[in-house]
Parts: sequence; C-alpha cells; structure tokens
Amino acid sequence: MAVHRRASLGPARCLVTGAFLAGALVAASIGSPAPAAAAPVAAMRPPVPPSLTALESSAEDLVDVALAHDRSRVVAMAGTLASSAGSATGRTLQSAGVPPADIAKLRARVAVVARLSHSGPYTSIALAANEVSGVVVTLYARFADPVPVAVRRLDYLDREAQLRSLAGQRKAVVPVVAQLAATWTPLRPAVVGHGGQTVAAAYGRHVAAMRRLAPAPGGAFRSEAVNGLNIVDELEQVFSR
Repeated sequence: MAVHRRASLGPARCLVTGAFLAGALVAASIGSPAPAAAAPVAAMRPPVPPSLTALESSAEDLVDVALAHDRSRVVAMAGTLASSAGSATGRTLQSAGVPPADIAKLRARVAVVARLSHSGPYTSIALAANEVSGVVVTLYARFADPVPVAVRRLDYLDREAQLRSLAGQRKAVVPVVAQLAATWTPLRPAVVGHGGQTVAAAYGRHVAAMRRLAPAPGGAFRSEAVNGLNIVDELEQVFSR
C-alpha cells in the first residue's frame, strides 16, 4: 500500500496557461476509466508488484512538489516517475495481462509530466501527475489488492477536483464531482459491510459537501477535497485491517 502524501492548498502560479494545458491533458479522464480488456478473476490475480506501488507513490509525491513550486525537485521527481514506469514495470504489467495499449497510455502520461517538468506551469504539472495516478488506478484491477479499485479512484477524483479548482477550471469541476458521487454510491455498502460505518458516514457527508460547493469551487471547496483525501486514507484502512 502506498503512503499517500496529500497535496497542499498553496496558490499556484500561471493559472491561465495551466488551465489551458491541463484541460487538454486530462479532458478524457472525467469519465470512468477501464482497462482495454477485462481483468482476471480475483483468485487468478498476482499480488500487487512493488513497482506499481512505487509508481503510484511517485505520481502522488510529484503533485505535492509541484504545488510547493520547487522546480528542481519537480524535475528530479519527474525523473523518478519515468524510472518507475520503465521497462521492468512494463514487463511486470504485461505478465499480468495488461494490454500493450494501456501500458503505452501510461508511458504517454508520464512523458507529458517529463515534458512539463522543466518549465511548465506548476498546476499543469500537478494535473498531469494526477493523470498518471488515474491510469495507475485501472492497473490495480489486474492484481490481488485488498483495497477495492473504487477506493483508489476516489483518491484520484478528490485530488482531481482540488486541482481543477486550483487551475480555475470551474466547468470541469462539476463533472469530476459527479464521478466522485457515482463511484462512492456502489462502494458504500462494501465499506459498511467491512465494519466501516463511521468512515462511510464521514465520506457520505464529504460527497454531499462537494456537491454543494462545486458550483462555486473556491477555497472552501479545495479544503473539502483535501478532507476527502484524508477520509480515503481511512477507507483504505477499512479494507486493509
């Protein structure tokens, strides 16, 4: 299980350019992503490989570093992300039955991060790194993971909502929140069934707050998104204990 480092709420520079680039990079991500072919049944799945966990952590770390406006660390972390998505990871994913098109999509997203890292707007870099996380979420379905893929998708969507708001992409926020709600609704019974009634109630309140705040997604909205990220950590623990 990756240790999630949550994105800060600090201001981002170059938001106009960032909004344009980020919108082009992630417009297709609002809908529910799915692998090109059906994942194997649970009993046949291999364990989650360390390389996939490292890839997930690298993408999340890069979001934090980008929002901290630390260019040297952004460049270094982009290099780490590229290494995490290298040939060894590709072979691991192929052996688990991940279609070549999905591996190519992952590498294309990583390449965007690398391209932006040297001089791109920080918000665009953060959005691009989160887009890598969105692809990684679909890859977890290929492995035996106690945490449902839907929980990992909530993590991606809460961060996506925060970053879209930060980038000034107001029209993109409402669809992201709609996907958040649609992902949570079928997951809730499983959380309750695993003894997570309290955390389920907390996340339900979070979804309601996100819906209420989405039409005017300012600072309060971003704070609520970060609250959701913290609750997702608790959701993961429900299935990991």
